[in-house]
Amino acid sequence: MIIEGLKETILGYVDSGKDPLDVIFGQEDAKEKILASILADHHVLIEGPPGVGKTTLAKYLASILPPVNAVKGCPFHCDPSKLVCPLCITKSKEGNLEVEKVEGSRRFVRIQGSPDLTAEDLLGDIDPTKAFKFGPHDYRAFTPGKLLKGNRGIVFFDELNRVPEKLQNALLQVLEERIATIGPYDVDYASNFIMLATMNPREHAGVEELSDVLLDRFDIVRMGYPETPERERQILVKYGLKTEGIEIPDEVIDSIVKLVRATREEPWDKELDQGASARAGLSLYEKVQTIALLQKRKTATIDDVRSMAVSSMGSRIKPSPESKFYDDPLGLIQEISEGILGG
Repeated sequence: MIIEGLKETILGYVDSGKDPLDVIFGQEDAKEKILASILADHHVLIEGPPGVGKTTLAKYLASILPPVNAVKGCPFHCDPSKLVCPLCITKSKEGNLEVEKVEGSRRFVRIQGSPDLTAEDLLGDIDPTKAFKFGPHDYRAFTPGKLLKGNRGIVFFDELNRVPEKLQNALLQVLEERIATIGPYDVDYASNFIMLATMNPREHAGVEELSDVLLDRFDIVRMGYPETPERERQILVKYGLKTEGIEIPDEVIDSIVKLVRATREEPWDKELDQGASARAGLSLYEKVQTIALLQKRKTATIDDVRSMAVSSMGSRIKPSPESKFYDDPLGLIQEISEGILGG
């Protein structure tokens, strides 16, 4: 069942002519597909390079989740009218239930994909103190993991393809049946959430191939770089931090946009497996202001763009193996900068 109130919230935006995901500029096709998947109560795997707004989108979705009634202090956000965890069921029998409103932001769980992640991190583990008090097989000794804490909310799994195969298998029941069977306790724990997962299909370092059976649990949506210079500019102006007292002229903003987009366009795209993202543009937008501040100027200049380009963009691109700059991304940014902005 789709998370309570989310369908009504999304359709409310649509009925009033508003974009439910206006926090992301552009990406209309991707946003429409994501919303369609969510309304169908499907999990979504978003493919795309870093810095295109995947995390921002997931957090925003959680922020528009309407508040729900939940048992006070319950890590599973139990619905008082439909209790799911053993602790709340026991409290109910004893007449000790208290109810509170839980905002959507509290029902947002972020998991960072990593080879070091364990099944216990996701599903939960025994709390030694409680195990000593109640016994290791008593359900009260069980502490839920991040997946179960996402019940009635949104779980954002960043870089899903960084988790080992064993952990991928641990996700299967939860994603398919919306419950987690914890063997030692002989109890099924509810895990009714929507998972928004991400992966960068061009990343090869420290990643695992996702199994077909896991992919079968997701709808796949692709997000790319901002479609036009105007969209890129909007992102800088809206989300870039402003340094008080420093002016950033239109021509400087335009030069940042031009430089960042050059890494994705001919002829420089042939040198790169991964161009600079909007995040690289934001970094450069902010640093041209702060360098002006350090130099006691009131206005950022194109010279500031030239001087800050390498440090802001060098770590956010990936030269292709065929490029003469394969081991020198900073040199590549320097050359692109000189070609676009002049020496």
